[in-house]
Amino acid sequence: MGVIKRLPEIVANQISAGEVIERPASIVKELVENSIDAGSKEITIEVENGGRDSIRVKDDGKGIAEDDLELAFDRYATSKIENVNDLYSIRTLGFRGEALASIASISKVEIFSRSSDSLKGSKMLLEGGEIIKKAPAGVPVGTDITIRDIFYNTPARYKYLKTIETEFGHISNIVSREAMAYPEIKFTLIHNKREVLKTPGTGNLLDAIYSIYGEELVNNLIELEYEESYVKLSGFITRPNYTRSSRNHQIFFVNKRTVYNRSLSRGVEKGYQGLIPPGRYPVVFLNLKLNQVLVDVNVHPSKREVKFSREEIIEKIIEKGVRTNLSRINTAPQLKVRKQKGDSFQEIKFDFDNYKPLDTNGMRSNTELSDDNKYFADKPYFTENKQAGGKVAEENIKKDIRNNFYREKQPEYFIYNPEVKSIPEERVKTNYETDKPPLPGINRIFGQILNTYILAEGTDGLYIIDQHNAHERVLYEKKYAEYRQQEILTQGLLVPVNIEVTLAEKEIIEKHFDLLNKLGIKIESFGSNSYIVTELPLLLKNLPGQVIVREIIDRLLENDRKLQPADLIDDLITLMSCKAAIKAGKYLDMREMIELVAELFNTENPERCPHGRPIIIHISNEDIARSMGR
Repeated sequence: MGVIKRLPEIVANQISAGEVIERPASIVKELVENSIDAGSKEITIEVENGGRDSIRVKDDGKGIAEDDLELAFDRYATSKIENVNDLYSIRTLGFRGEALASIASISKVEIFSRSSDSLKGSKMLLEGGEIIKKAPAGVPVGTDITIRDIFYNTPARYKYLKTIETEFGHISNIVSREAMAYPEIKFTLIHNKREVLKTPGTGNLLDAIYSIYGEELVNNLIELEYEESYVKLSGFITRPNYTRSSRNHQIFFVNKRTVYNRSLSRGVEKGYQGLIPPGRYPVVFLNLKLNQVLVDVNVHPSKREVKFSREEIIEKIIEKGVRTNLSRINTAPQLKVRKQKGDSFQEIKFDFDNYKPLDTNGMRSNTELSDDNKYFADKPYFTENKQAGGKVAEENIKKDIRNNFYREKQPEYFIYNPEVKSIPEERVKTNYETDKPPLPGINRIFGQILNTYILAEGTDGLYIIDQHNAHERVLYEKKYAEYRQQEILTQGLLVPVNIEVTLAEKEIIEKHFDLLNKLGIKIESFGSNSYIVTELPLLLKNLPGQVIVREIIDRLLENDRKLQPADLIDDLITLMSCKAAIKAGKYLDMREMIELVAELFNTENPERCPHGRPIIIHISNEDIARSMGR
């Protein structure tokens, strides 16, 4: 006797809007969830051309009885709920009884299935929701369903499908998330006859994450376990020094269902508050286990969004859980240095407890030449002055350290070139020796405040210039001009950077491979889910290659479908310029300030950075006089 029953009309009417099949990924999601609900231990997904041509999902679950096969494709027919009260304690991924009917109505379906208590299986063919053929078939226990010619009878919906790469990216995201929600199931994803993902099905979430994201991410994960009142948290979060530029890699499960809820992200980010910089986001794989009555999964057609009855409390519990687990580890930055090829990594931890900040004279708080100043011990000026001896020698040593600390300790952002027409060498020299103006319209540059803003006196008042925003504008216009002329200068890396990527990231890299090359990022395939970066643009030479490439990939994922190609290029050049620009808090000497201001006033828009933030604050002579009562 079959177990599938037609829902009473009163129950059907209380279910939210009908299932909408928007794209191939929607079909994959529904079929995979049916396989999971059927108790499968192994699920294989095969797609052709991003799911446009065909989708096949095969499982070893309990199968569908012969008596139920036809009824399974009727709307509101399901074995998962029976009455309205069941909607308040849903324990399965599917429950509406609409998925198969919706899929069959816009495609051609072939299904083989055999229940565990039957000696023979059944085969059925459908077109546009109509049964064409049904017959007995010798098949193993489980279900094997193939969907072909999606939207063949609704061409208006077919034309809105995106490229093969985009559609497959959505499918790979669905399969990856289900594989992490159910690490005890073996998932295999095949695209165009090529296996692109396989999880071991060991039941260990870390094994599933490793299969999808690779070793680099796994090495930066810490396990999270926390329980309070009616909520139990489990999963993994990244160390504070391993972050991404978007929330795309924050994945949440509620009772093993992949969901989206903004309060979950807020809870995590509050837990990291003070440990990561603004605009950076941790990677999260977090499962919440709580009473089914406290969560409503029936608020969205795709069942992706959920609503909690005590949302603020759950957000607070997540914050406390994250903070508690982060407090158990050393959150100080860590550096891994390879001693030589073939050697293992040696971990070096920075000792911030004994760090002594510079005082206003550029010296450590204990101005003696202690171990803090060993950096200068082998410098010629140090040796010569030390040999001279006496108090004068000590003062000279301190002066030399003060004058050379930033130039030798920090990376150089500006190299003065006397051939630059906008700043003749004579003009720069004159600025040190006299009060002659270094630039047209600028009488003199006073210096910096807070090592962040340049103060300059102009003929019409006082200028306050944000050095980061100014340098970002300069770099942006230079690099955009180089891109248009295909003259971006690159620098080969002594040690190529290895990047391990997910399937979605791999598809986006392949799609924009030529664009990355034109931007000066030379990237090569290095295995199934790995790439190596061999060259980077010259402006990024002082930045960690792996971090900046990761950010560019994240930005492509985030904006690929939002922006036109020209806008996408502009966005990436803006990102690289921002990352390479002088940071707030960076000391600049007078020559560097003059060069920066000169280059800024030679740009097309010296008033705003590429992000639209102001570069200059101008206080007119009249405003100054008025404020002084003159």
